[in-house]
Amino acid sequence: MDSFAQLALWFAVIFPLVFSAGPGNVLCAVCGATNGFRQSIPFILGLNLVYTSYALLAGFGLSAILSAYPRVFIFVQILGVAYIFWLGYKFLLRKDIQRKEGKTKLRFIDGVISQALNIKGITIVITMYSQFLNPENSIVYEVLTLSFSLLLLNLFTHMTWSYGGSWMAQKFASSYAVELQSKIFGGMLIFISFWLLYQAIYS
Repeated sequence: MDSFAQLALWFAVIFPLVFSAGPGNVLCAVCGATNGFRQSIPFILGLNLVYTSYALLAGFGLSAILSAYPRVFIFVQILGVAYIFWLGYKFLLRKDIQRKEGKTKLRFIDGVISQALNIKGITIVITMYSQFLNPENSIVYEVLTLSFSLLLLNLFTHMTWSYGGSWMAQKFASSYAVELQSKIFGGMLIFISFWLLYQAIYS
């Protein structure tokens, strides 16, 4: 991206994909509501460690591997569906209504696992490179620039979702509200898992 026009076009294409209600963003809201915004930072860092690693790997050849071995892509999709469904199920069963003492806490390792199995993230990365990688420039420069831009956008997005979840938990902190939040977020995650399964089977 050598000009402001290219950056604006990149943002217009990638921002809606990144900011939409996918598994990672919903999990950030869940983490913010359960742990609070500050304690969500390790989870967010785990997400973005993997996301950025995927961006670098894709830029240097992961997309070619996935194209050559499509069964690997499907296998990762199914694992991601199962993990997201499991997280949603845990929240639906959550009975501890004290937010700060709740057992369902998302940590750095949860961020790593959930993003590693999040096929939406890989798809966004591959889409980004297919549209914005300029072969006339140095491949190292292009990959690093696009990966860093995506990292900044992801950090903003994940922190926004996490802060939103934390704000909701603080504004609606009654026992009933906290229990309802767990059911809503759990239901959202289960719905997303089925949507991802549908995408994996029929896409």
